[in-house]
Amino acid sequence: MAEPSAHERTLALALADILRQATQASLDPVAVLEVLVRWTARTVGDLVCVRTLAADGHTLVPGPVAHADPTAETRAVEALTDAALGDGQPVLGRREIIAPLRSRGRVLGTLTATRDAGGPDYGPADLALLDEVTVRVGLVYDNARLYERVRLQAATLAHVDAAVCAVDASGLITAFNPAGERMFGWTEAEALGRSPVQLVSAESAEKTAAALDAVRAHGRHASAWRLRRRDGAEFDAHIHTVAVRDDDGRPTGMVAVYQDLSERLRLIAQLERREAQQAAVAALGERALEAEDPAVLLQQAVDAVRVTLQVELASVFELVDDGRRLALTAGAGWRPGDAGATVAAGWADSQEGFTLIGREPVIVDDWATEKRFGRSELFARRGVAGAVTVVVQGRGGAHGVLAAHSTRAGAFTPDDVTFLQSMANVLGDALDRFGHEEEIRRRGLHDALTGLPNRALVMDRLGQAAARLDRGTGRIALLFCDLDHFKHVNDSLGHRAGDEVLREVAARLSAAIRPGDTVGRFGGDEFVVVCERVVDEQMALAIAQRLQDGFAAPFRAGGDEHVLGVSIGIALLDAAEDAEAVLRDADAAMYRAKESGRARAELFDTGMRAAADGRLQTEAALRRALEGSDLEVHYQPIMDLASGEVVAVEALVRWHHPERGLLGPDEFVGVAEESGLIVPLGRRVLELACAQAAEWATLRPAGEPLPVHVNLSPRQLHDPGLVDAVRATLRASGVSPTAIALEITESTLIDRGPARLELLEQLRELGVQLLLDDFGTGFSSLSLLAQLPVGGLKVDRSFVAGLADAHAPIVDAILRLARAFGLPVVAEGIETQAQLIALRRMGCELGQGHLFAPAMPAGELTALLAAAERAA
Repeated sequence: MAEPSAHERTLALALADILRQATQASLDPVAVLEVLVRWTARTVGDLVCVRTLAADGHTLVPGPVAHADPTAETRAVEALTDAALGDGQPVLGRREIIAPLRSRGRVLGTLTATRDAGGPDYGPADLALLDEVTVRVGLVYDNARLYERVRLQAATLAHVDAAVCAVDASGLITAFNPAGERMFGWTEAEALGRSPVQLVSAESAEKTAAALDAVRAHGRHASAWRLRRRDGAEFDAHIHTVAVRDDDGRPTGMVAVYQDLSERLRLIAQLERREAQQAAVAALGERALEAEDPAVLLQQAVDAVRVTLQVELASVFELVDDGRRLALTAGAGWRPGDAGATVAAGWADSQEGFTLIGREPVIVDDWATEKRFGRSELFARRGVAGAVTVVVQGRGGAHGVLAAHSTRAGAFTPDDVTFLQSMANVLGDALDRFGHEEEIRRRGLHDALTGLPNRALVMDRLGQAAARLDRGTGRIALLFCDLDHFKHVNDSLGHRAGDEVLREVAARLSAAIRPGDTVGRFGGDEFVVVCERVVDEQMALAIAQRLQDGFAAPFRAGGDEHVLGVSIGIALLDAAEDAEAVLRDADAAMYRAKESGRARAELFDTGMRAAADGRLQTEAALRRALEGSDLEVHYQPIMDLASGEVVAVEALVRWHHPERGLLGPDEFVGVAEESGLIVPLGRRVLELACAQAAEWATLRPAGEPLPVHVNLSPRQLHDPGLVDAVRATLRASGVSPTAIALEITESTLIDRGPARLELLEQLRELGVQLLLDDFGTGFSSLSLLAQLPVGGLKVDRSFVAGLADAHAPIVDAILRLARAFGLPVVAEGIETQAQLIALRRMGCELGQGHLFAPAMPAGELTALLAAAERAA
């Protein structure tokens, strides 16, 4: 065998060198190409580059570039890259060599070597060397690429979340990634060589066969799939299977990618459940706005809870038995006999009680392990294993508890608690609204002070009772009750004490009536009783007597006891009669009882109706008189009992009635008091009296003005505009305030406190004089006189009339008391000389009465005063 030539030896060494370097870089395909171009640039020269075929098999992608002169490498690389990218084809020519990079019969790319300008041309030896090099290095490069691909796939399979399973042509597992191990519980070693159909599939044989046929026919198949874990637990998944083929297109196996849909389906189910819960809350909110019956709304709520949460029982429990127990007032899934069933409301007695006291939602995952509170037998016999409870809270407190119960342990999630609480919040707001509306209705139909039915409710019940009269249940008795002398309590002790009495009256009347009867308050001190099944008038009178018996004991008010009576008017209602008319009849009968001595009952007769109509007519006419000029003031002189001189006058109202003539105050002032017209009537009298006082003042320019006394009624003292009205009247008339004296009844000032004293001070600051009228008829005391800013007293006519009997010591005591305080005293109602003599003897200085002169028109009194001036 011939010895190799020097060239052959050099070529062998060169090939050995590059193969050694390429092998060292064989784990990185890019590094193999860099070794190739740098070796070629040094060995063959000058500028060398590699371009590899892209995945499409046509495009050449530029790769590493090298130059024999490292200092010129950057410039040369840029030029060669531009040329290669410019034409996209290998460059052939005398000064360049292009050799294909081959492996296993495939072209992987090209190796291009280019001579620099001025260098020698390439020869056949160079071409043969590069051809040999590209074949051998191409194989190394191809193996490096395969290794990198395998390594990348292995890394991908190891870290991908989806399970990947590869099988061979026989359908046995050849690869099983870590995600598959986690998903199914089998290790790769256990899975290799086994059939995935038997190992992890839970689908039927028919569905599995159809899927395999699809892969063979179309190369792939994807669908939802039911899978099985190692422990036998099944779950929903998605499987994507593709066929694997060799270079000739023959099938060599399959690769399946499994995705566990359990979490996704759980999230979808959770979203759908939330959506259903939100829809249920919204629907309940809409119903709550329209609902009129709270029981219906509660039932709709528990029905919605049961359906939405898919539980066996849903309930609303409300407190009963003074808060000791909770009663089932609305339920879904319960048996008919369970309605009204109760559970204990204590902290440790029941979940519902625990929730109500703690004011927080409570979940029981499993009653078998629950230690906080006991389980009611009501739930135990229904097999309840888990429950959730929330408070139905209102603005004023808890209404109750909303609950859901399941026979499954762990059935409730935090989302379920949020839903249940939202439902409870809607119920709480709705129940608040129901309660508010019910309270408005109740207030609209009940008296605020006593809680009794008011006029509207009494008349409604009277109408309902009248509608039942045809059923042969007897007649209806309407009893109109008015308290006797209540005005004295109210005026003397104040409205607070009066309210105490009215509440007690309501309680006593309610205790005296029969079950089914109605007692109501119409206002003030007027009460009405409606009694059905009244056989005759005697039975009605017996009912009235029972009502009056309730007034036998005194009433406590203002720290003292007060005896009150009640006057009752009775009217019987027949089927054909109008309820309003019967009410007027009972009212008329009550007035007859007042007129007949009070504290008695009167049955209505037709004559009473005329009297009642007369009072209504008087009130209407008085209203017209206040708007016109039919009212006038007469004046009664007040005399100096020693000299007989007129020292003052009292203004007393008179009414020129268009049909009845001149009327005294006794004929209409009572109607004015009852109707509230007394306030405008009192203002009119004050206006007329001030105008007359101003006129009299012009007749006495050098002397003191003649004082005019004007009475103030108790209702005027309640008028918040009284002081302003008096000030405006004085200013409008031009009269001196010292010419006006305001008389105030003693009984209106007792126990009225700082507010009443302040009112009197404001009146006195106007410059007018204040006198205490009817002194001795109230609760006369030293403390009263010491506090009140009054300038005189008037002894009531009843004491003057009784001077010859037992009243003389009373009058004497009043006079002594007044002298002690330096107050002048006017005796009212002096009718006889004997009364005058007795008063003079006691030291009374002033008086008035018919013995001297009756009340007279202003003109007559002016003439009397003028005559007295002339006589003087």
